[in-house]
Amino acid sequence: MAHLPRCDSPPFPAVDHDHGRCRSWILQRAEQLCQQQGIRFTPQRQQVLAILSASHRSLGAYDILERMAESTRRPTPAAVYRALAFLMELGVVHRMSGNNAYFACTRTNHQHIMQFWICRRCGVVAETESSTIAQAIPLLAETLEFQTAWVTMEIEGECRTCRTA
Repeated sequence: MAHLPRCDSPPFPAVDHDHGRCRSWILQRAEQLCQQQGIRFTPQRQQVLAILSASHRSLGAYDILERMAESTRRPTPAAVYRALAFLMELGVVHRMSGNNAYFACTRTNHQHIMQFWICRRCGVVAETESSTIAQAIPLLAETLEFQTAWVTMEIEGECRTCRTA
């Protein structure tokens, strides 16, 4: 894959953060992954990802559906869910099960143990991969005789910007 400049925003970007660079990086990355794998990055998939990458916040499928209806003929819920499933498989979108919402990924090369830090006030989602947690979870799983495939943790609280506001 050709080198893309990273979306180098901090996990919880500042209020005045120029999100255009992140959005551009996310969309370019998806397009390159599709080209590399020989699959189509259809206009509907592009539109769903463009909506999700418009901020560092998560959205539900029906929120995405409403935003799509503002600019095009209203797609069906099934079409939105298919696009989301494709984008998750591609690795450019994540689903948070706690609130059944989706957000655009700003990281690459996941190691299968991720933490999503969700600000309950502003809705921004930060994504991390802690090596400490990455080491602890498999050890705990082994004591339980449980084989993990993928570990995602959702931590809710308030980001620094909201706490100081």
